[in-house]
Amino acid sequence: MSAMSRKWLLVTASGVLTALMAGLPSQAQQGPQAEPALEFGSALCGGGGDLEVEFLLTDAIGAPAHPDDPYVLADVDIQVGSASSPWRDAVFSGTLQPGTELPGPGEGSLAGSTPVPREGGRVAAKAEVERADGERIVLSAVTDLRECEPIVPEETPELDDPSRVWGPYGGKRTIPTQATPSGGQTTHPSVVRVPGGWNGYEYWMAHTPYPGSNSAWEDPNIAASNDGVNWVVPSGLTNPIDDLPGLPGPYNSDTDLQMGPSNTMYVFWRAVDPDAFQERIKYSSSTDGVNWTAPAEVMRNSMTVRRPLSPSFLYEDGLWKMWAIDIIRTPNRIIFYQGGATPAKANWSTPPVYATLGAMQNDKEPWHLSIVRDGTDYIGLLNDTAFGSTGRDGDLLFITGSTSLNFINTRMSAVPRLKPAQHDHLYRATMYADTEYGVPGYRVWYSARMALNPDVWNIQQTFLNGAAVHGSPP
Repeated sequence: MSAMSRKWLLVTASGVLTALMAGLPSQAQQGPQAEPALEFGSALCGGGGDLEVEFLLTDAIGAPAHPDDPYVLADVDIQVGSASSPWRDAVFSGTLQPGTELPGPGEGSLAGSTPVPREGGRVAAKAEVERADGERIVLSAVTDLRECEPIVPEETPELDDPSRVWGPYGGKRTIPTQATPSGGQTTHPSVVRVPGGWNGYEYWMAHTPYPGSNSAWEDPNIAASNDGVNWVVPSGLTNPIDDLPGLPGPYNSDTDLQMGPSNTMYVFWRAVDPDAFQERIKYSSSTDGVNWTAPAEVMRNSMTVRRPLSPSFLYEDGLWKMWAIDIIRTPNRIIFYQGGATPAKANWSTPPVYATLGAMQNDKEPWHLSIVRDGTDYIGLLNDTAFGSTGRDGDLLFITGSTSLNFINTRMSAVPRLKPAQHDHLYRATMYADTEYGVPGYRVWYSARMALNPDVWNIQQTFLNGAAVHGSPP
């Protein structure tokens, strides 16, 4: 059977943001389905020019059920370009993963999407399924995709309002991790760009792998890139920087990466010890991105007194500053600490103070954040959450402040929360001011979750447009 051509247009409530999903018909298996089938599902063209293609793997409708010996996906590959181009292992997001059992006949399908070159063209997928008795079937599906055109905003007076900072949902990035299988499921990105490069790379990222929301993998990792799109582990580096066992024992989370004095990079993260009822902020530093110092403490708090979540650091004027979200009581609040010349725990002022944020979205409170200095102002992305939850219905709000203690927020998400088959909850994000296609705005990497059982986490990259860009290059 062949998949139908599909085309949808998604418009946010603001009436400004658009993203296009388009695909051409698939050349899939013809005739009655007597065995599992692999089919083209859809293609998604993001506003930044990222193209993703989705394939579906379904067991035969009407075929006899084999509850004690189901088909299992053994391998999946993708081919882009001519028929002579090589097959490569596909890193699919979603449920189309090796080792996964196919749902029974009529019970649904495995779905997975993967990025392909924006130029489109011929895309083919190949999957091998097998049973325990040794029966193996090789399936394939082919489709032709249109070129993905980036969306460039038109001149409009609406964008003169700083609250109109907006952008399309992003393109999925595959980030290498220490988890098995490596790459794809991670969160808490923090990106530092060093123009001209630092130790061989212009972009550096800290993140925490989180496959299936399993905190045993949620440890600080480092990756590097020269284009912000393709990420690698620098040669000689072994991730993670710190390793904790995960719940119900101690676990790590919430990375933040910063450049400090003496051309030294610092990675910060949160460590929780439920048995001791303690939460710690830890850090490690490196002068080459490969060799990192032993973890040290920024601070330690009793969970009955203070719970600083998602710390965001800055080194300016010879001193360290830290913002975090204190979740000791609802509503959560932004907490601020003034530090010293080093981030060691003896150098932080006490007690901390709380920053103002302005009115939140209805029934929402702060959850995760990142803050950067841009010209004379502080700007950032604030991830909110439904009252009393741990990241449910999260949006990303653009925030700005003229001081370290006074912020306003947009009260509307800068990125659509829903990306079909990719995410329905937004999470921690990182950004800096930049231009794209001659338009000023903010380059963003954000983490997001698809609420499944188990959850699927990923990092997406997008670009936010807005007229009020502080210090954006011409």
